[in-house]
Amino acid sequence: MRLVLITLLAALTSAAPAQNPAAPPAPTLSPETRTAVRNLVGEVLVNGQAYEYDRQLADTIGPRLTGSDNYNHAVTWALDTFKSLGLTNVHTEPFTMPALWEPETPATGHITSPRLQTLHIYSAGWSPSTPNAGIAGTILYLPAILPLEKLEAMKAQIAGHIVLIDNASYGGHPAIGDLIKVFALLNTLAPQAVLLAGSANGTENAESLTFNGDLTKFPVAQIGLEDVHLIKRLLDKGPVTIQFAFKNRIRPATQVQNVIAEIPGRELPNQFVIVGGHLDSWHPGTGAQDNGTGSATVLDTARSVQALGHPPRRTLRFILFGGEEQGLVGSTAYSKQHIADMPSIDAVLISDTGSQPSKGWYLMGREDEKQALAPIEPLLAGLGSNQTSSDTEFLFETDHAGFEMLGVPTLVLWNSVDKYFKLHHQASDTFDSVVQPDLTQGVATTAATAYAIADAPQPFAPHDTPTQVEDFLKKANELENYKSLKSLNWIP
Repeated sequence: MRLVLITLLAALTSAAPAQNPAAPPAPTLSPETRTAVRNLVGEVLVNGQAYEYDRQLADTIGPRLTGSDNYNHAVTWALDTFKSLGLTNVHTEPFTMPALWEPETPATGHITSPRLQTLHIYSAGWSPSTPNAGIAGTILYLPAILPLEKLEAMKAQIAGHIVLIDNASYGGHPAIGDLIKVFALLNTLAPQAVLLAGSANGTENAESLTFNGDLTKFPVAQIGLEDVHLIKRLLDKGPVTIQFAFKNRIRPATQVQNVIAEIPGRELPNQFVIVGGHLDSWHPGTGAQDNGTGSATVLDTARSVQALGHPPRRTLRFILFGGEEQGLVGSTAYSKQHIADMPSIDAVLISDTGSQPSKGWYLMGREDEKQALAPIEPLLAGLGSNQTSSDTEFLFETDHAGFEMLGVPTLVLWNSVDKYFKLHHQASDTFDSVVQPDLTQGVATTAATAYAIADAPQPFAPHDTPTQVEDFLKKANELENYKSLKSLNWIP
């Protein structure tokens, strides 16, 4: 390990910016900033605590459903950690969850005809409980629910029936805006219950049929993929009936806390660079990857900058958001509550794609950020994270989105995600899956980039006007998704 650290530090010291005579000259970082960033990366690589922070979140606290006792424990722990590091303005800010949800009893279920078969079944998130006696009835499989006219045409059959939806029902990989429309319409059609297709039998992949922390109007369960295939084969021969039951703990609208802390800027304390991630997680595992790694990255970035003893020009603000898994509830509330502050936010950096090695940064469609990152990339070359991606696949899927739609420059840490998506929202999302050197490399990337942006004499990138945001959304074919999400208050 020591040899790896020395090699990385040597590469950081010797890296030089690439020359491209055809491109306009990039902004430069001062020698003082470059030295501070190198020292900061060394601090992370040698003394990093992210692995231990993640262990405490995943093993000691455990899964952190928004507003649950474990989530509140995590909020207190994060506050205490920030304070112990000597950060300032350490506090919480509330947002409202329409409802709180936790499973109270395991789900049970069976195919009852044409033969008896135990189901691998779980309650979906933010589903009401079944009646005490459970739900029993005949399954109606929906082979196609997009475009919406196909779902509308089946409304008479859907009412009062147990509806089964699988990936084939969507006809491929639907846009998030189309999913919202499907779920909203389904909530008006009064099914007795809805069954969703999960992963392989016995591997719960937590999800919900709402996007903003509201309860569904009927029980929603997830069944294993092989169970779905069996039911569909049986349906080819005749009717299939099932029975299932579960009990969930439901609480009414409740205030939940985001956690905020700062390292004041030495020259421009009223300008901010935000480093954030979400503190909440789903419950099948312990949320070590999603998003214990992101929370640990925020905390260790704060620790390492504080240890440097030389704050950047601008204030670094660290935020752990809640309610991300229910539809970016905490970060959207924060961006709305601080909308007057948006012009003073120079950039927002988010970590939420696990702990595989970072390649660099998602630009989320902001091509002007590529030029802004040019002077920073040589400082990341020794870490192997000096690339950028213009992919907008995750445009509305993590906590940068509210800021992005208000024109603030945003970056999302770009990790490989092949392992991450095998663990995502599943029982296998535990601390065992976290590789310490990989997590440390992502923290070093985040800390170096955040400090360099905050310490630069010039702003990172321009703030987009509403017209520019709309033009970008049109170009990225995301405008309709934006309108659908805005209608649910998912984004401001």
